[in-house]
Amino acid sequence: MHFGRFVVKNVTRNKRRTAFTVLSIGFSLFLLIMLYTVLDLLTNPPSTEASALRLAVRRSTSIAEMLPLSYQQKLEQVPHVMAVMPLQWFGGYYKEPKNFFGNLATDPVKFWKLFPEYKADEATKRAFAADRRAAVCAPDLMKRFGWKVGDRVTLKGTIFPVDLEFTLVGASDFELDKSNFWFRFDYLNEAMGDMGQVGSFWLQADSPESIPGIIQTVDTMFRNSPAETLTETEKSFQLAFVGMLGNVRLMIGSISLVVVFTMLLVAASTMAMTIRERMREVAILKAIGYPRQTILGLILGESTLIGLLGVGLGILLAAGLGHMDVNAMTMGFLPFFKPPWSVYGMAVAVSAGIGFFSGLFPALQASGMTITEAMRRLE
Repeated sequence: MHFGRFVVKNVTRNKRRTAFTVLSIGFSLFLLIMLYTVLDLLTNPPSTEASALRLAVRRSTSIAEMLPLSYQQKLEQVPHVMAVMPLQWFGGYYKEPKNFFGNLATDPVKFWKLFPEYKADEATKRAFAADRRAAVCAPDLMKRFGWKVGDRVTLKGTIFPVDLEFTLVGASDFELDKSNFWFRFDYLNEAMGDMGQVGSFWLQADSPESIPGIIQTVDTMFRNSPAETLTETEKSFQLAFVGMLGNVRLMIGSISLVVVFTMLLVAASTMAMTIRERMREVAILKAIGYPRQTILGLILGESTLIGLLGVGLGILLAAGLGHMDVNAMTMGFLPFFKPPWSVYGMAVAVSAGIGFFSGLFPALQASGMTITEAMRRLE
């Protein structure tokens, strides 16, 4: 007997039941892949050569509190610091609250040096520096709202009690940020009546080896001042920002546990019904001399194959989502959807585990029966 063919034939015997089981496992694993892809993007932001040299200086007490703008002059005197610029989250929206996207105020000249990942032509850079009300944004954002260069765009303030009108002077393209909107900090500061404060400063170090010394120097400089600082790498700053959402890892882990447990119950129910219907076959296999290990392997092979078919469907759905415009679907929250191989590997391992353990109890029960017990169960 070709055992592989026997397992495949048993899986396809009740096509409707198998199809529904595979669908339930597949969609559940697709959800699992989505959750862990988002978690990976939030906790392991992509790094570039330039981002490895960037440092964020913020208030030590809270990321939401502001620093005196006068700190910039002192930061520019720190050894091994190549450039310093202010960065302020504005948090405005366009026309309606649902039209929300990231909008930040910064220095129109130093921005391009500290963030070379954002690509723009020289004419756009000059126009950004020349006009106090100038703004640049991602091409995807321009397409979303039908903007073009020269248009006037008004953002309604939420954090700051002002509505700001901008002139769009060009595009700033970056693969990992499809919904950026950048404008000048001096314009915001002026609109707020010279508030003299900013949410954070961003520094560019001359080398990765200089970073620990810069962090120590900056935080020591402002220790015991009315506004103490916390200087950290770009990745640490992003993780602190994610931390404002709560314990994301615990939340996603809890949801995943519920999803896996539900899949296990569905698969176990399917295998229990399947084996109960095949007691005659179990009795016949025992009668013609097949050992317990063979029967155990056949049943476990069937349940594991169902689990692997489910993960195949889940991976296909995830791959399909990766070819869609995820940036537009999530309004800029996810610039793209590209699960890492570790997430796919986790999904395969979970599906194989679900298949194995869902069939383990029915397999042990069926393989341990005597021929008489199997026939009695059949009656």
